Amino acid sequence: MINLGFIGVGGMGTYQAKSFSRVRGCRVAAAADLSEESLHSFSRVFKGIRTFGNYHDLLKDSEVDAVVIAVPTGYHSRVAIDAMKAGKPTLVEKPMARTVAQCHKMMEASKRHKTFLMVAHCRRYDPDWGAMARVVKKGGLGRPVLWRSVMAGIGPRRPWFMDDKLGGGPLLDGAIHNYDFANLVFGDPESVVCSGIKLDNSCTAVDTASAIVRYKSGDQLLACWSWAARGLAVQDVIGPKGFLQFGPGNLKPPKEKRPYGYHCITDRQGNSKLIRIGRPHTMMENQSRHFLRCLRGDADCATPGQEAIKAVAIGEAILLAASKGQARQLHW
Repeated sequence: MINLGFIGVGGMGTYQAKSFSRVRGCRVAAAADLSEESLHSFSRVFKGIRTFGNYHDLLKDSEVDAVVIAVPTGYHSRVAIDAMKAGKPTLVEKPMARTVAQCHKMMEASKRHKTFLMVAHCRRYDPDWGAMARVVKKGGLGRPVLWRSVMAGIGPRRPWFMDDKLGGGPLLDGAIHNYDFANLVFGDPESVVCSGIKLDNSCTAVDTASAIVRYKSGDQLLACWSWAARGLAVQDVIGPKGFLQFGPGNLKPPKEKRPYGYHCITDRQGNSKLIRIGRPHTMMENQSRHFLRCLRGDADCATPGQEAIKAVAIGEAILLAASKGQARQLHW
């Protein structure tokens, strides 16, 4: 049985803990948070756990075998390095850190202290996104392809998300899922072009921007995100042979007892068909299982720092380019 300690037990920390609680072979054993209210709420869900107002005290707990970190992004590096110094295998929420430089420090600490580090890029464990990846990699849409991700809504309530130094806003915290998954499907990113528009003057982060990430493979990702205005969400992948739309599109899925998802593929002639996607577990449960398998030595990490840093490099370059509408080469 692997005893887990959770550092940061607000919304995401609690969500992580609930996912682990549905997986065999582990136990939610301890929690640390500066907020007494968050600790109290967490304790009501996970009764009998040990709680700490200072995460350093949790790291001293010999009964905690590994930790899950879900603090604001700007603190990821500091807390994760302390955890690895304490010899605790670590799962840190995405983005890996606020900057590429911070990511390097985390990777160096993992190597120096010989402590496992995994980044919670949960979309790599998502059956729906995985189905899209298989279609693209098998050439079902032809190559190259353009993945279009357009999202708009009012941002998270906690102000740190829209603080430039702590959260980075939607083009870092939100679209990081797309950057990382595009890296998985397309390979190494090469450059970005970005332009931003300010819709909310009350925050310091870039709140609205459109960016194109260009890949050495010739594929591209278009990410247009806003956490300052309401709007429609669009996710599709277009290629020379056709396009894939996330969800069933205009087609009506059959009624089935099992929990299936669907994507709609349309060819150049306009003929559409559904792809059925099995969902035996959620992406978060799949991620939790993978972390535990890695700790037992039964799997190689699918989301190590060496991969996660590439997504941070994209996000950092986009934020730097947004204000001037620049193109930037990527380095990590």
